[in-house]
Amino acid sequence: MTFWENTRSKIKAVLQATLGLFLFICADYTVYSVFLALNIDHDIYRGAFTVIVNILTAAFMLLIHFTSSTKEKPLIKFKKVSPGQSAALVIIGLGMLGFVTFYIVMADKIALYLESMKEAMVDYRESVDRYTETPQIVVPLWDSILYAVTVSFFVPVAEELCFRGIVFGQLRKAFGPWTSVLLSAVGFGLLHGLSVHIGYALICGVIIAACYHLTDSIIAPVILHTIFNIFGSGIANILNLDCFNIPENITVPVLSGINTASLMFMPLAVLAFAYLVNTKRKIEKDTDPHSEELSGLNEEMVEEDNGTGPEEVSEMTGCSRIGGQR
Repeated sequence: MTFWENTRSKIKAVLQATLGLFLFICADYTVYSVFLALNIDHDIYRGAFTVIVNILTAAFMLLIHFTSSTKEKPLIKFKKVSPGQSAALVIIGLGMLGFVTFYIVMADKIALYLESMKEAMVDYRESVDRYTETPQIVVPLWDSILYAVTVSFFVPVAEELCFRGIVFGQLRKAFGPWTSVLLSAVGFGLLHGLSVHIGYALICGVIIAACYHLTDSIIAPVILHTIFNIFGSGIANILNLDCFNIPENITVPVLSGINTASLMFMPLAVLAFAYLVNTKRKIEKDTDPHSEELSGLNEEMVEEDNGTGPEEVSEMTGCSRIGGQR
């Protein structure tokens, strides 16, 4: 491939990846416009708003997948994930939550001495609390539950189809896997908006994209992202609903316990990631056609060293049988 052909293929890959990001943003603005036209407050009905946005996003991404894939080269890979890989992904998801917990604790400590960081942390906490501007009492219970379910299950599917399936998939065609891991993580971080959020979203984006590459299955990042969201926000959203009247002496220990446990999973997550790397190497070794050729070549070399080929061995075997009969 010439320099200009290589450059053209990279520009094409970036534009195709950008299309995925554009449609990701379009889904949000399209649903927002519909809610506005119907005079529906999307803050009050954020659960309904979020689930519709993510269903539309997933539809857009699957459309790109089906129009850009061939039977031999699918854009998004949907391979099976083994039980061992699934267990490793659960551990990595909890370890990733531990990293974010540590990140937020450190940011809070820096905020004690740095005013700009203090303001950033206030903005961050307001952004993750859906009841900052809309009192919980005016939000229907069904929508609050729907929001928790959507964040836990629908958001991971839609975001993984976009950032790992389409963005990473398109970039991988021209840049290779590891450069694409970094580039897709940058997009993942930037589209999370706030400065505090961007920092850990970027790191998480690298980890999730790497796990997708190591497993060759979009199911893997969905599992990882789902575990992260369930324990990171889904459970908290349910426990903090006023209508359930769950006392603080239960909610606080539960949520603190999740954060503490996630910190303990960080070193285990490193081992789980190493397991995925090792599994990837084994699969590549088993499926590499050159390994069989190399094995055959080694057998031929052994025969040559012995001064016998297959036919010679057969003849010698026959002579020994004749000798035995005599």
